[in-house]
Amino acid sequence: MSAYDQALMETMRTTVIGNVESVTRYSIDADSKGGAIWVTKPNTGKNSNVLGNEIIKVKMPFDMFPQIQAMQESGDITLPQVMEILCDVDMGGQNKAVLSAVSIRKYIPETNTKPADKKPAVNESKPLA
Repeated sequence: MSAYDQALMETMRTTVIGNVESVTRYSIDADSKGGAIWVTKPNTGKNSNVLGNEIIKVKMPFDMFPQIQAMQESGDITLPQVMEILCDVDMGGQNKAVLSAVSIRKYIPETNTKPADKKPAVNESKPLA
């Protein structure tokens, strides 16, 4: 197995695109500090115990807070803001996934520049007949 293949096996990543409502950080002591990115999405109705938007917590490194703060202070973003967050997916308590932010940026939707006659790739959706 190549080093590249080994690295892929050790890290699982995903991208979260959502409405970042707020960013928080904490520092209890030198060994216990971190932060969180609070992302909302419309209620799916799958959980009858949730009223209003669903809230997702993405863990973040303590040092990411000043970067986001600088983006806000420069006017590059204004929270709440739709943002794109690259996350590591790790195993948390009770075998639940934990998302940990690696990077964050303002979300810029992709423009659809595909030619109309392009054939779908292997994993692309095909129109139903």
